Order: sequence, then C-alpha cells, then structure tokens
Amino acid sequence: MHSPVTGPSTWRWVAAELAGRGHRVGVPAVPAVGHWREFADSVAAQAEPGDGAVLVGHSGAGPVLAQIAARIGASSLIFVDADVPPDTGEAELMPADILTQLRTIAVDGLLPPWSAWFGPEVMRELVPDAARRAIVTAELPRIPLSYFEARVPAPIGWTAAHGGYVLLSDAYAAAAGVAAARGWPVVRQLGGHLDLVTRPDVVADAIVSVLG
Repeated sequence: MHSPVTGPSTWRWVAAELAGRGHRVGVPAVPAVGHWREFADSVAAQAEPGDGAVLVGHSGAGPVLAQIAARIGASSLIFVDADVPPDTGEAELMPADILTQLRTIAVDGLLPPWSAWFGPEVMRELVPDAARRAIVTAELPRIPLSYFEARVPAPIGWTAAHGGYVLLSDAYAAAAGVAAARGWPVVRQLGGHLDLVTRPDVVADAIVSVLG
C-alpha cells in the first residue's frame, strides 16, 4: 500500500520483484482523498479479503494500516518505513512539528505535491534515476491539509495479527523500536525513504524475511 501522498508506482518495482519469485501481489491505487476513512475504504475495496492476506504499507499508510486490515481480515501487517499505530487510542497522521510546517505551505487548505514539501532537491536525492523519479512524481496527488489533522482510532485487538517492520531510513528508527518492543521481526536496511523505488530487490528480500 502506497502512502496517501504518493501513488502506486512507488511499489511497482518491489511488486515485480515479489511476483517474479512466485508471490501473488496486488498494488491498490488510491486517488487523492480528504479523509483517512476514504483511504482505508478505497484500499479495502481493491484488496482480496481473507486470513491469508498480507498487508504491506509504506510511510503515511502506516497509521491507517490497522484500519485497512480490520476491513479485509488481513492476517499479517508489514510496516515499511512507517509509523506504527498504538495498541489502543488514536494514531497521529502527522507529527505536530511537521503539521505546523505544512500549514505554512497550504493554499486554500490544499497542500502542494509531496515532492515540494521539503525543497526541490529532495526528490533528486531520494530517487537519483531520472526516469523512475518522473514516474513517481507524476502520480503525486494534492490532498487537503485537514487530512493530517484527523486522528485514526486503533481497532480493538488489532495487534493480535502478525506484525513486522522494515526500516529504510533513520527518520523511522523510533517506529522500528516500537515494533521490536512488541516482539515483531525487524529488518534494518538503512538507505533512503524511497528505497522501494531505488533498491526494490533489497526491500523485497526484507519483506520476505520479516514474513518468515
């Protein structure tokens, strides 16, 4: 599952790697949404329900992953460089300090594409390959600031599902620590946040390793 601020092509190369190894893989495509419930409902409508389903989410999909799993009955949740929802209570969709910054760049309540949030050079650093970068940036939606002002309630008993974590960047080290404290398998492959685009073979290996 891609983040709400990116598109499905962020996963296309990892999906190809996994499919080439004989796994059944689906990559839902969610358009720009105004609320996390729309995001979760859209993914659920495109997914195959069942106890054998493995739900893998990157970045901003993390806080919503448990809600999606509850909708489709997924038996395993793998977080890839993403925040992990709390056992109970509500998950933030954006840290307060970054949300404050986003309020300064929103125009009429709408945020620019994610590639413009942190300066023009960030995407070049994350995805040096120009062709792949063009594919990814072409899909970046504009979503309302209000999306990140909501909170996501943790479904009751969601942690009973098998969990795992793949860490790609230092920014999510604390989230990986939360996963490890729960006893989940954690694979650390430090590089960049969009290594699922630049190192799909490594990310595919990590996902398979976490699943055992």
